[in-house]
Amino acid sequence: MRNILLIIFILGNLSFSVGQNSNVELLNEYNFYIEKNIEMGKWSKKIYLKNGLPVIEESYWKKELRHRTEFEYDKHNNIKKETETFEINEGKVNNVSDIKLRYDNGLLTHREYNYGLREKYSDFNKLGKPKVIERIEESDFKIWPNKELIEYDNQGNITKSTEYSTYEDLNGKTINEIATTYYKYDDKKNVIGINREFEPKQEFPIIITGGPSMYEYEYYRYKYNKNGLWTKKYKTVNGKEYLVALRKYK
Repeated sequence: MRNILLIIFILGNLSFSVGQNSNVELLNEYNFYIEKNIEMGKWSKKIYLKNGLPVIEESYWKKELRHRTEFEYDKHNNIKKETETFEINEGKVNNVSDIKLRYDNGLLTHREYNYGLREKYSDFNKLGKPKVIERIEESDFKIWPNKELIEYDNQGNITKSTEYSTYEDLNGKTINEIATTYYKYDDKKNVIGINREFEPKQEFPIIITGGPSMYEYEYYRYKYNKNGLWTKKYKTVNGKEYLVALRKYK
């Protein structure tokens, strides 16, 4: 198991997943929201919105701005450019990612990142969601799964994701890994259950540097505002429930 891979998946798989609901319509009337991640201690983020889409994401340690990412979209509302600033107080732009997008009959079939990653989407369902993602990395150090199979419910939510990876462990042995994740949702399309399986088997919880541990089974519940957006997020593992995140919308 590669820790860097797990950290990336915790933070978000390639920005915004191809299949998950982003509440664009519900967020359309807001200018931004602030999310405090209690699991991460003093960290929080502020998301600026335009037409319900995130256009700027700022990360704070206590009240100090530490990181900023700006997003640009194409006419299909897919991200085509990301501009990141790490030394935010020095005003330096550290990384600009131009993303090449290719469509076929209105469906996104290819996505190419300028850091050496290419994705191909295929086998689309009736909602236009890809059931197969194939990845090619130019780097010798492989980070991403080379193939992913996805299943959806009738609402377009991902219910099962199976990722196939090949990498070398610390002893130089080649490992072929299959990571399967099952998801369940409430009526507002937010995840309320996660079940993880690995082949070869992994021992849970999996400790993540810089992020919350991954458990075999995780359960979530939410409190919502009058517009159907969650304001409190609770997590249950091993029979214990914790408040893990708070959101305020403006």
